[in-house]
Amino acid sequence: MANQPTYRIFISSPSDVNPERLVAQRVVERLDREFAYHFRLEPILWEREPLIATEHFQTMIVPPSQTDIVVVLLWSRLGSPLPQEHFWGAITGKRPVTGTEWEFEDAVKAYREGGKPDLLLYRKKASIPSDLDDEAAVMLRLEQKRQVEEFVRIWFIDEGDGSFKAASHIFEDIATFEEMLEIHLRSLLKERLVTPEGGSESAGIRWHRGSPFRGLESFELEHKDVFFGRTQARHELREVLKRRSAQGNAFVLVLGASGSGKSSLIKAGLLPDLLLPGMMERVGVCRYTVLRPGSVADDLVGGLAKALLTETALPEITGERWDEVALAKQLRQEADMALLPILKGLDLAGKAAQLTEHGEARLAVIVDQFEELFTQPGINEEQRLEFVQVLASLAKSGVVWVIGAMRSDFAHKLETMPILKELTQEGQYQLFPPEEHEFGQVIEKPAQMAGLRFETDETRGIRLDEEIRRAASSQPGSLPLLEFVLEQLWQQRTEEGLLTFAAYERMGGLKGALGRRAEELFKAIPREIGDALPGALRLLVTVGQGEGIDATARVVPISRFPEGTAGRKLVEAFLAPESRLLVADEGGVRLAHEALLTHWDRAREQIEVDRKDYQVRGRLELAARLWRNAGKKEQDSLLLPPGVPLQEGKGLLERWSREIDPEIETYIKASLSAAKRKKIKRIAAGIGFVLLVPVAVGVYYGTIIYMGVREIEPKLAFAQIPAGCFTMGSPENEEDRQASEGPQHEVCVNTFQLGKFEVTQGEWEKVMLGNPASSKAGPNYPIETVSWDDAQSFIRRLNWFGKHSYRLPTEAEWEYAARAGSKTARYWGDSEKDSCLYANVMDRKGRSQYGKQIGSWAECDDGYVHTSPVGSYKPNAFGLYDMLGNVNEWVQDWYDENYYARSPKNNPTGPETGTKKVDRGGSWWYVPYRVRSAYRVSYEPGYVNNGVGFRLLKK
Repeated sequence: MANQPTYRIFISSPSDVNPERLVAQRVVERLDREFAYHFRLEPILWEREPLIATEHFQTMIVPPSQTDIVVVLLWSRLGSPLPQEHFWGAITGKRPVTGTEWEFEDAVKAYREGGKPDLLLYRKKASIPSDLDDEAAVMLRLEQKRQVEEFVRIWFIDEGDGSFKAASHIFEDIATFEEMLEIHLRSLLKERLVTPEGGSESAGIRWHRGSPFRGLESFELEHKDVFFGRTQARHELREVLKRRSAQGNAFVLVLGASGSGKSSLIKAGLLPDLLLPGMMERVGVCRYTVLRPGSVADDLVGGLAKALLTETALPEITGERWDEVALAKQLRQEADMALLPILKGLDLAGKAAQLTEHGEARLAVIVDQFEELFTQPGINEEQRLEFVQVLASLAKSGVVWVIGAMRSDFAHKLETMPILKELTQEGQYQLFPPEEHEFGQVIEKPAQMAGLRFETDETRGIRLDEEIRRAASSQPGSLPLLEFVLEQLWQQRTEEGLLTFAAYERMGGLKGALGRRAEELFKAIPREIGDALPGALRLLVTVGQGEGIDATARVVPISRFPEGTAGRKLVEAFLAPESRLLVADEGGVRLAHEALLTHWDRAREQIEVDRKDYQVRGRLELAARLWRNAGKKEQDSLLLPPGVPLQEGKGLLERWSREIDPEIETYIKASLSAAKRKKIKRIAAGIGFVLLVPVAVGVYYGTIIYMGVREIEPKLAFAQIPAGCFTMGSPENEEDRQASEGPQHEVCVNTFQLGKFEVTQGEWEKVMLGNPASSKAGPNYPIETVSWDDAQSFIRRLNWFGKHSYRLPTEAEWEYAARAGSKTARYWGDSEKDSCLYANVMDRKGRSQYGKQIGSWAECDDGYVHTSPVGSYKPNAFGLYDMLGNVNEWVQDWYDENYYARSPKNNPTGPETGTKKVDRGGSWWYVPYRVRSAYRVSYEPGYVNNGVGFRLLKK
């Protein structure tokens, strides 16, 4: 419209309400689009003007008296005093005055004289934070608060009866303020409407990018102007992020039901706020990137590195010779090293934006569909842990915000990763379904932006938007269905932009729309293409173990649907713009929304038919991954054993020959080949059909081993052993000294973590699926009758399936930990009589049974003849139990009786080769002279004895 008037809206506020000021600016810009057909709106904020350093900012901006509406915001202070020679109260003549006082009086005087500007004052009533340890700061805050109260008393309270003589509006949170301000400004602006001849107030379209509704897809940043209904959630989420940032852990996880709008809230609600300079205190520039784990499943950290180099993130560092390979390698380093390119990129971003010395730059990393870390079959535990560790380093860096969106029905998965649980436990935001009035905003406001109108049913006296709002607010999880219905209504709008009841009823209303539309599209394609649906669903869907577990979507490369096949044609039909049941991106193809799996009867019924096969595939995915990652010596033991497991795999391969993942197919075929070879060998050996069942038959079940490791690992207790130096070996005058214990020499070791207890029989059984101990006294007794080679097998399984890496301690590490700073023969002293307080050794009780076989014993009684439960006696100074006695402990080193004479000082690891391995610490069977910190004994790696076990060192 030509010759449109422009109305200026002045926003006056001290710095303590900066977020509210920016929200006010956004409201004005939103209303400018709404009323663009009639007039334009210009927000006036002093920080937006081209300020000249030699002049005071207040002389450089349009004064409030020359604007049309003045919005004043107050909380805890009035602002800074202005120069007295230039500024004073226009009404009171007060000198000095603050910026807020000057602006307010200038506006009031102009209104009294000319009837404008309109004045809106808003007072924030939230508690005022203050550092009680800083007395001066507390006193300043109190004085500023007193000034605000005095200002309100003078201008707004009638001292005669205490009533208010001018209007002001109270708010406690920013969401309430935003809604309140929009209502008040819209009311004032409607008074200024001049309806053009032949026109209407609703004329004009402010959204020119197709449908203002998103169908089954989430809102992106570019849709922020048509994203409505989440004002409260957006502000709450931003405050959670602000609080977490102040706590030094800027990781926030948005949890909500499928279809609750988590992704949209982050990308179209929170992200625009983060990009607004000043919304997050001193942050003047924000870069961002968005990624989904399922799209980068092959290499999570590599995918993150690639995302960090995109145009909206930190492309500047490509000029610093960082590509995605180098950046991924850097991200995998320790936290300080990993951050170097991020810091450099933000520094360059800040310079490009010409930040002042008060401005800061930040990076926002948005991880959408966070549950894909747990649902995508291509992501294993090691990859998941590595990725979360990188996110943790970024979130704790002070310069990166990490925001994730995760379905709440997967929240229990957080408990399975201690690092993720710690990272998110105070940073979770629960997103609930919209309230009824919020559904109204979701429906009505985007329609207004696009110049759309809703038909009225004259018979019932109800508009279509009201009908849809009632249906949506009464149906749980209806948000994606609502967007789908609205998008379909837009597709079927009249030439005049009317959304009609007829179109709504044709699609089956809110409940039937999605399923009916999917079924219509399906029936419109040729039958030979439709026959590919079961196979397509097998690739696009996964189902968890157990009854009643919902199906979830997964991303697959589009190459899994070869060109020219019926499956590919089906995918292309569902990807078409008029369909949009599927979406595709760099990561592959996926369902537009999981609501399809519950609201399209054909898909839901087909998944139910295949449910058992889906679950078999899930088990095989885990088993195949364990098999692939194992060493060659262990792989055979992880193949599917004959019987039900092998038959399940064979059956799935036959039924799902086209849809089975190549990795699973290879695993099943390897299992079938191994079973066939064993059968041939059995026949050739003349064994017949009667077979001895191997003791370790359970080893076939890789998943059982995996679960066993995951069960015991969190319960393994370790002591942090400080770095230090000590004298290794025994002095020549130590009683019962052996020649191999010398010469004494100084040794220094780095810090390490050593198991507080010897490995127990219970722990061994969970990992090795058997118990070789001669005395099966109970799960809390130390494992014994295990060789050095056996200990290595146990450790390998821990390392394969566990979250950490383990090994045996070196001989030097063992003695340093055993002595725990002591220089005596035993860590409790030299006395044999005290042995029974600290160790399980050969004592009077043992002598009663083995008296004829031993030459000496301790003159005490520890209560046990054989081994005792670990931790039954007093620990040493490092908190380690049973370092002497109970069972001998294998260490890492080869044995050489002369090694001490040439041992290096720092972190010695023993001879390079040998025929025997070292055992340390003595056992329940050992007479006292062998139960000493320096005593050494050696055996072949395959030797077993009922007094030999081991303990773990955690790397």
